Parts: sequence; structure tokens; C-alpha cells
Amino acid sequence: MKSRIIRIIPYLFTVVLIVVMASNFKTALAGEEIDPSDPTKVYSYAGGGVKYNDYTNGEHMTELRATGNFALSKSDMAMFEFGYGWHSGDKIEGSNSGFTNARLRWFHLFDMDYSVLKGYRGWATQVDLQFAGELKGTDGQNTVSIGALPAFGISEDWSTFIALNLVNSWDKKFEKYNGVGISIAPLLVYSPDYLWEGAYFQIWPNYTYFIGGELEGEGSGNLDITTGGPVTEIIMWSVAFQQNFDVDLKTYRRGEDTGIKNDWNVFFNITRYF
Repeated sequence: MKSRIIRIIPYLFTVVLIVVMASNFKTALAGEEIDPSDPTKVYSYAGGGVKYNDYTNGEHMTELRATGNFALSKSDMAMFEFGYGWHSGDKIEGSNSGFTNARLRWFHLFDMDYSVLKGYRGWATQVDLQFAGELKGTDGQNTVSIGALPAFGISEDWSTFIALNLVNSWDKKFEKYNGVGISIAPLLVYSPDYLWEGAYFQIWPNYTYFIGGELEGEGSGNLDITTGGPVTEIIMWSVAFQQNFDVDLKTYRRGEDTGIKNDWNVFFNITRYF
């Protein structure tokens, strides 16, 4: 019972955070066109969608996820995300339904010049907490990341962002410290309006290498590809595909690993901006 309460704490904290901030959060829209492709833009929004997760042992999970973001000022915002899923398969012991992993992030934007088409625009910083879930396949670890996100313009349609983070890892009960690592995640954004109005594509590889603790010398990575656009002026859609990689940066091959590692997943999301 105590273990269950500990695992529910992140979700209760998220609910409290939403209630506290919902009464006084500030919108950053001010009549301007929404640009969901730029991770440094400060907005308030709420959304949700369906996520499908495929595992290396042949099993899978279907998940409902809620997302939200609160613009606390013109330069600060707080984001949350959590889900509830249904697992298909009994090769691993455990419940086949329950809360999945959750995320809380505080983001601060320093001076940013969005008029720069080529060159350095500015940078942001963040503290990112990701909590293990209850459901098998999502209960791996808790992480706390602290890092920076400089932004650069390449052309009118292309931008890039270089996310650099220091990552600390604990087990799902916060009882054991796993180690500290360095994460690099260069994001490339393409916004071609000629395909459809408000179209964008994000290509976001991420690699984390651990430099201390029990995980020292190990690494893992993933590749995210996202596309989206507007339904209306304030409602957006997006589809995100993620492929995970092992410590040698080779894609997981079915049959070589009998564990319940996430091979790939796809997430369809609808978001309403305020």
C-alpha cells in the first residue's frame, strides 16, 4: 500500500499544480499566430490523445495521455503530461492497466529575437522531471534533467535548437540512485506552408551517455519525428513517432531481447491553445 501511494504522488502533485495555476495563468497569444513547431514559444494550452507503444517482446500498450502547459509570464511556463494505459500480453508479471509515466517541466526563456532568419536567436533553460509509471513497461526510472536550449535560424523555413541536459536517474521508488549522464538532443524544424497552412516537421534525435553511478559507461538514444498543423486558429493536431535505440545505438531487433523495452511508439494529440 505504501509503495502504491509513493507512485501516485507525482499524479496528485500534477493535479494540485493544475488547480493552483489554472486560476491565474497568463496567455501569451495576444492575437499572434500560434507556432507549435517552436519549443521556445510561451503558450498556455491543454490537450490529449492516444498513444500506441510497441515492445521488443512482441507485446504492446494502448494509452490515453493528457498534456498541458501554463504560461506563467512572457518568459516562464510550466508543462505537465501523464497517461493511463492498457497493456496487451502476459509475458511479464504485473497489472495490465494503470497509470503510465508522468512529466513536469519548468521552462524559462531568456531574450529571444525571432526576427533572425539566419544565426543565433537566443536561448532558454529548463528543469524537467519525468516519473516512472505503475504499469509494466512504463515503470523503469525517475529522472531529473537540468539544461539549456539555444536556438538558431537557418532560413525562413528551417530552424534548429540544441538541447543540452545533465540527467540524474533513480529507480521507480526513488530508493536507489542509478547515475548521472549527459544528454544531447539537436532539434531540426521545417515549416513548409506550401504543403498545408501551418505545416511543420520536427526531427529530434536524442542520446544520453552516463558518466557516473551504476550506469557509468552506458548510453541510449531515440529518434522523434513529429508533424502537425492547425484545425482552427487555436486548435492544433500533431502526430509524433519515436524509435528507441539500445546502448550500442542499434535498433532493437525482435527476438534478441525478451524484456519489455519500448521499441517504438506513435502519439496522436489534439491541443487547444488559450
